[in-house]
Amino acid sequence: MTLYVDHQALDGIAKALDQAGADLDATSTSAPGDVDAGEGAAAILGILAKMTEDAGELVTGLSAASTAVTQANTAYTTQDVATADASNSTTWGN
Repeated sequence: MTLYVDHQALDGIAKALDQAGADLDATSTSAPGDVDAGEGAAAILGILAKMTEDAGELVTGLSAASTAVTQANTAYTTQDVATADASNSTTWGN
């Protein structure tokens, strides 16, 4: 069985996930602290609080996914080098 891993693609995916998390996290400062919505203000603030909490969890998830992809890519790279070394040693007797 042959498995091809595109290390550059995995690196790009990890960077994209990390950047998405950073971009989403940067929007947290733009969330309103108060709204002028009359009787609906409490409900709207509750919705905003839930959205902010969920966005924070998404940021954490994106960061974790980025880290996992980076770790997998590193493991694949290490295994590729070890396999190539073993193959060269068998083929060339080094």
